[in-house]
Amino acid sequence: MDQPPSLWRWRFMGQPMVSNPTGDAGVPEESAGQPLAFLPAASADEARFRPSRMAAETASGGQGKGPFVVIVRGRDELTRWLCDPPAGLQWLQVEGLLGDRDAWALAAQDLSDVPLDVMLSAPGAEFSNLYRLVEVSAAREVRVSVPAVPGFLKAVRLAASLGLSIRLLPGQPSAEAIQEMAAALELYLHDPAVEAPVEFFHSVLAWMRGAPAGSLWRILEEDPAVFRHEEDAGGRLRLPRAAQAPWQETAPPDVVQAQLARLVTAGAECATCRWRPVCQGYFKWPDPGYSCQGVKRLFSTLEAAAGEIGQDLAGCEGQPGLSGSDKP
Repeated sequence: MDQPPSLWRWRFMGQPMVSNPTGDAGVPEESAGQPLAFLPAASADEARFRPSRMAAETASGGQGKGPFVVIVRGRDELTRWLCDPPAGLQWLQVEGLLGDRDAWALAAQDLSDVPLDVMLSAPGAEFSNLYRLVEVSAAREVRVSVPAVPGFLKAVRLAASLGLSIRLLPGQPSAEAIQEMAAALELYLHDPAVEAPVEFFHSVLAWMRGAPAGSLWRILEEDPAVFRHEEDAGGRLRLPRAAQAPWQETAPPDVVQAQLARLVTAGAECATCRWRPVCQGYFKWPDPGYSCQGVKRLFSTLEAAAGEIGQDLAGCEGQPGLSGSDKP
């Protein structure tokens, strides 16, 4: 590799900023003006086979026949939705199945082109099962979603080495998790073997280079204004990280704006934070007293990388070896 590593990273950033096949910056094109609904498989089955309910939901601003994601938690559910995907299905969110060898043998078959988002719950223990996704990724798009809990770095390293797209779900990371996030960021920025996006790093770095990326809430698919996570067939919404702190005072689509306004009014770190345009109080939810010092160091590392990219681009201006795809 003749060009600086930071410039190589800029070429890599030509890939979609969020590693799902439906759009950029975490907002699928199909959901423009309409939220993307995340439905448990049983609820999705009901909506799929009962047109009257879908028509009623459309009239009331609900999911209706718009774009949706199905959450599958069993092999039978995975089989059904892979074999017969309806119009509007964007991808399947797969939970609790990484240990099921037969499920992934099925998913590796060319049954359809439905993408998969594989959710890990205990990445430090589950990471070795990621090898099962290699053949699956040859048949369809696959993303691995990894919670930032101690031990998650093993899963990130292996998923990256296998060429799998990664969504790191930081929540409010502990001091130990921050250390692992710093190591994951170093891997993303400087290991040329990493060829797929590692979110949220990927989109935030793109934002620092002038690309539209939305907020962390949208990058990580947690903004209720765009991503509606339904709890059950009754259509009750599950707010981001709601198990820790259910929101009761504000309508779900306004959660992000209301949360940020409260933080700024209260004089929280967000009031003077220069990362507020992209973070929008993400790391202050659900505990507004959470200290963002460790997170700010991650942002500073990304900022330094963005600066290096700019310097390398400026140094390469006019050089015959720099192709148009290497320029912003």
